[in-house]
Amino acid sequence: MNVDNWIEEILLNASKIEVENSIEIELVDLLIENCIELRGKSNENLGTFFASAFDLLTSAEYYKSISHTGWQYCPDTEPRLFFNFTNCCPRHVINDLFFFHPSNKPTSGKIGTATSRLLLLFLRGFFKHFGFIEEIMKGIEPVDAIIVNRKGQQILFAEIKASPLLTLAISTKTQKLTTEIEGEIVHSEHTTTINSNLYASPIDLFIPKFEKGKWLEQYFPLGQKKDEKDFYWGFNGLINLLKKDSVFFSQYFTYWIESLKSYHPKSNKNIFWLTNACGTPSPIPTGWKKRREGSGYESISDSKTSVGMDRTDDIKKGIYQVLKLGAEGKQLTSKWDYKVGIISNIHPARHFEDYLQSFKDIVWTNDESGRAKYVKDLPLDQKVFNLFDGIIALTKTYSRDEWIDKLFSNLSM
Repeated sequence: MNVDNWIEEILLNASKIEVENSIEIELVDLLIENCIELRGKSNENLGTFFASAFDLLTSAEYYKSISHTGWQYCPDTEPRLFFNFTNCCPRHVINDLFFFHPSNKPTSGKIGTATSRLLLLFLRGFFKHFGFIEEIMKGIEPVDAIIVNRKGQQILFAEIKASPLLTLAISTKTQKLTTEIEGEIVHSEHTTTINSNLYASPIDLFIPKFEKGKWLEQYFPLGQKKDEKDFYWGFNGLINLLKKDSVFFSQYFTYWIESLKSYHPKSNKNIFWLTNACGTPSPIPTGWKKRREGSGYESISDSKTSVGMDRTDDIKKGIYQVLKLGAEGKQLTSKWDYKVGIISNIHPARHFEDYLQSFKDIVWTNDESGRAKYVKDLPLDQKVFNLFDGIIALTKTYSRDEWIDKLFSNLSM
């Protein structure tokens, strides 16, 4: 291939989306099928179902790394161990009772790498299901993702900003734990412990359900991790649930959509505290943990885990990246109908009006004279370009382009 401009050079060095195991594709396809089936019985749009399904896919990825350490013992009516992803006891916080426990969320770097890959994998499954011929690829710096229609010579270079709304805690039953204090055996309270039976005990998904005006704990059997090399046990477990339990996905989606509604506007109640970027409880609960460094108190989940593209630093970086991609590619003489944008799982629910509203309809051009004040001061055939051809999220898309409209219009069904 003759690389004659910057766009084609990026395309030439792009790579296929990495598939670590075929079971990832199986889960993606099954999630898409369940979303479409349940959409027919709901008023929510298809993209919202897809966004909830993406969180399940991400959860399965996070479950790869569970180990014997980092479990929380909760001594409630039925003693259980929890492997949680926000800094609190999941079964108590849904009743606004706060017990601090360090989360097991992966590092920010691992989250970004995993969610970007899985979002592209999910979009590829979505395109395949609806019969689109477009290819989706992983780009090279400064391009995160590429969507290309070779027949129509249309191409989108995009920045990816993706992060789940929630990651489901997992749990297993246990005996009542005891400890010795001054010669007396007493029952343990909330504490960090080792799950010594990890490879021998069934593991459940914790999915709260709303009943008679309040949130109650509910569990679905996810399966069992066999050993330290059993990385895909969570994928297998979700596939089995989706195939065999007729109420699982609808129960999960009901919880997920209510979590999204509690995320924005912030509710500061019960299930809100299981969403990412929920912050610090207010007012501060009695006994809540102070920060190890600096003043103040620990958060349940900080802004570094903001949902979708809702982190302000990510929005600012995304605006710059899109402007850079446009400035370096849109003025080139090329066979490609070239587009730029941002792709995410969830639109910036909290920060759209403050950070993106005033940018979404900007168009730009170059003025070599440095003196143009009005459009009439420019040559008659001067081209203008969209800053954003698309701000694309599963939950909501803002588009200034017919091709992008066509690709993502099914999300609003």
